[in-house]
Amino acid sequence: MKHLATITDKDITGADGIFTAKPRIAVNAVLFDKDNNIALCYYEKYDFFTLVGGGVDPGEALLAALKREVLEEAGCDCEVICEIGTIFDNKAEYDEAQERYYYIARVVGEKGELHLTKQEIESGTSLCWYPIEEALRIISNNNSGDYFVKFIKARDIVVLTEVITNHAH
Repeated sequence: MKHLATITDKDITGADGIFTAKPRIAVNAVLFDKDNNIALCYYEKYDFFTLVGGGVDPGEALLAALKREVLEEAGCDCEVICEIGTIFDNKAEYDEAQERYYYIARVVGEKGELHLTKQEIESGTSLCWYPIEEALRIISNNNSGDYFVKFIKARDIVVLTEVITNHAH
C-alpha cells in the first residue's frame, strides 16, 4: 500500500523525539453513501470531526476491522472499493505510535443505528455526512489546540486531499 505521510511531534508541536515501541495498527474509511457524501464522526466533547475508523484487534484482518469499525461508527455495512494508503504517526509526547491503513468504501444497504463504545458515547459522538470537499474544509478549519486533534486533523487532511486529487469517487 502507498505510504502517504509520516507525522511526528516535529510536525505538530515543533518538538523533537520519537516513540520507538511497536505501533498500534488502525484502519479508516473514506466512506461514501449513495448521494456521494462521506461519513465523519463528530466528537462533541472535543469539538472535532474525523474519518470513520479505529484500532485493529489482535489477530483481526485489516478489512474485517474496517468493516467492524464502519458498522460500529457509521451503523452500516460497506463494500471496500480500493486502498488509499498508509499514514504513520508518532506521538512521542504521549508515548504512542500508530500505523493507519486507509480505504475508500461505499455504504451497502441501509444506514442504521451506531454501535458506539462507552468512550465514544461519553465523548458525545455522532455521525454526519458531507460532500468530500466540504468535509475537507470542515476538518481544515478546526483550530483546536488539543495535541491529539492536531494529529487527527493532519492525517485526515492528507487522506482527503489524496482522494480528491487521485481517486475517482
